[in-house]
Amino acid sequence: MTIGIQDKRSRFFPFHYWHAPTADDVGATATEFLQMLEGPAHIFIPGRDASRCRAVVTLLHGNEPSGLIGLHHLLRRSPQPAVDLHCFVVNVAAAKAAPGFFYRMLPGEADLNRCFKPPYTDSPISRLAKGLLDTLEQLQPEAVIDIHNTSGSGPGFGVTTFMDPRHEALVSLFTHRIIVTDLSLGALMEISESRFPTVTVECGGAQDLESHRLAEDGLAAYAERQDVLTPPAADFSLEFFYNPIRLEMREGVTVDYRKQASAEHDITLLPEVEHHNFGYVEAGTVLGFVRGELQALLTARDSHGNEKLSEFFAAPEGNLVPTRTLKLFMVTTNPEIASKDCLFYLVPAEDNLSVVHQPTGG
Repeated sequence: MTIGIQDKRSRFFPFHYWHAPTADDVGATATEFLQMLEGPAHIFIPGRDASRCRAVVTLLHGNEPSGLIGLHHLLRRSPQPAVDLHCFVVNVAAAKAAPGFFYRMLPGEADLNRCFKPPYTDSPISRLAKGLLDTLEQLQPEAVIDIHNTSGSGPGFGVTTFMDPRHEALVSLFTHRIIVTDLSLGALMEISESRFPTVTVECGGAQDLESHRLAEDGLAAYAERQDVLTPPAADFSLEFFYNPIRLEMREGVTVDYRKQASAEHDITLLPEVEHHNFGYVEAGTVLGFVRGELQALLTARDSHGNEKLSEFFAAPEGNLVPTRTLKLFMVTTNPEIASKDCLFYLVPAEDNLSVVHQPTGG
């Protein structure tokens, strides 16, 4: 039997239930902790106030370890949270698949964080997404934090589809940057408007120690503070970025990352492109190279489905360049993620300048 885990399913299918593990139960490292999990796990930590609860979700993507590392760090401290804390480690199979923390999702499976919307199917991933939603619906947490890593190296930030002081407060536990998006992709955070305050925290690159520290510190604050839904009153500001656009490849298009144009791929991005994460790129900056018509290779639609590619990019002499100053984020150098998700997100600098916002709470 797996150490420390009850040999039964949680009443909240499809999760294995683990009640109040001790520091000795969870192993010395996050990797040991992961290996103890038989499958999707529901870990319950009783709080001082049992009349309220919060939830944390991690490993929706198997190659994004910071949330698990932060949770393991929290459990090793044997805390008693301010309120009951329900922790969900979800895509355990993808995370455990050799060589470990390598697969975003298992080959042939859908992206779990695109499956939190109807229609739900009988596939294992769809059932897992629906099972998590049903579990949260029964628990009725006062807040949900969904922890990820960015697909490339860069600073951490929060993402929400709904903006009010509660969401500001939740993100501020982890970072001062917030992206507010109206894109509908089927992500877990999209339940926020209709159910309970939910934010995504993108901790930064999966290999960056700073990403793990951000998850550790933010989770500790989320667990231990009596109030996590009121923004700090003094000496605090948030930086907002509104309604980003995804730069995506069209079906069948291939990408590579190297310093010269690839003869085997339609798009070649420079390896250092991820250095632009949360930085401004000026018009005319060469980001890479394309073979063929730009519109046949890439698409950049807004949340209403309007094509915006020609407003932001051009390809003079086969060089991929922005036509105006842009701020980029979630830039990846992983060809698989680029193909199945997107190359990066962008906001035009002149239309969506980041702003410093003084929280309204007190």
